[in-house]
Amino acid sequence: MTTNAIMIGKARKQFLSALDDRQGDTEVLQQIVDAVQQIPGVVEAYKVDGVTRAIDADPVGWNPDYFSRQKVFAAHNFSKERLEHLIQVRDVFRQRNEKGFTPTVAVSNAREDLMNSASFDYQPSSNLKKFVEEGDLLTIRTALRLELNDHRLDGSELQAALGWVKGRVSGIFEAAAEGAFARDPLADRNQWTEDYYDLHVTYLKTNFSEKRFLHVIDVREHLRNSAVKGFASTKTMDSGSPTASPMAQAPCANSRQPIPDSASERNPAFKAALLIGGAIAAVVVFIIALAR
Repeated sequence: MTTNAIMIGKARKQFLSALDDRQGDTEVLQQIVDAVQQIPGVVEAYKVDGVTRAIDADPVGWNPDYFSRQKVFAAHNFSKERLEHLIQVRDVFRQRNEKGFTPTVAVSNAREDLMNSASFDYQPSSNLKKFVEEGDLLTIRTALRLELNDHRLDGSELQAALGWVKGRVSGIFEAAAEGAFARDPLADRNQWTEDYYDLHVTYLKTNFSEKRFLHVIDVREHLRNSAVKGFASTKTMDSGSPTASPMAQAPCANSRQPIPDSASERNPAFKAALLIGGAIAAVVVFIIALAR
C-alpha cells in the first residue's frame, strides 16, 4: 500500500470520527467535504450494493441507529452523497436536541491558560501531539506548519512548538537550501508583507529547514505587531465569545487575494477545524499533506 493510500484511509477514518464530535460545526464539515473532492482518490462514486444500502431521503426514518448504519456504509463507499447525507442527518439531530448530538461549546481556553501562566511550560496542541506520536514525518511537518494558522499563538509559543517537536522527532528539519522554489529569506523588514509571508510558508513545503521556519515565525510576528489584517491575535476574541461558532472565530479571509481553492491552507474552514481540534483537525492535516 502506498503512502498516499495509507493517508487517504486515515483521512476517511478521521472524518467519520469527526461526525461524532459534538463540537464539530456543520459548515466546517461541509467545507471539508468540498475540499477532499479536489484530492484524487479520496472520494468515490456513490454506489449501492450488497454491502452498502441506499440513502433514505425521508427524515421520518432517521434515528441514531440509522445514522450509525450510514456511517458504516460510508466507510465502504466514501462518496460525496453519503458524506453530505450524514452531515444533513447529524444537523437535523442537533436541531432536535437528540441525545448524543446536542452541540457543545467548541472553544477551550485550557491551552491558552497554560500558555499565559507565570511559569511558562509549553503544551502542544492535541493535533500536533497526535501526529508526533504517530511518527510520520510528512504529517508532522504539516501539523507543525499549520500551527502558524492558530492566531492564539504568538512567536514565543510557536518557537516552543518548534523546539518541542525537534526534541522528539529525529530528522524533522532539512538542511537549509536555496532553489527556484525556495528563495533565501530577506532581512529587510520593509519587504515583509502578507504576500512575502505566504511565499515563505510555501517555501517550507520545498525546504523544511529550521532556519526557514524561524524566519516565517519572525515575519508572522512582525505582521502581527503591525496590526496587519489576518494576523491579529484571537485570544481576546476566544475568551470574550465562548459560544461563538468556530467559523465565526476563525480569522476571516482578508482582502489581499481570493483563496485559490478549497484545499488551500488559508481556507477559513481549515482554521476553524484547527480551533475545534480532535478528528476534524486531523482531517485537515491529511488533506493538506495529500494536496502537497
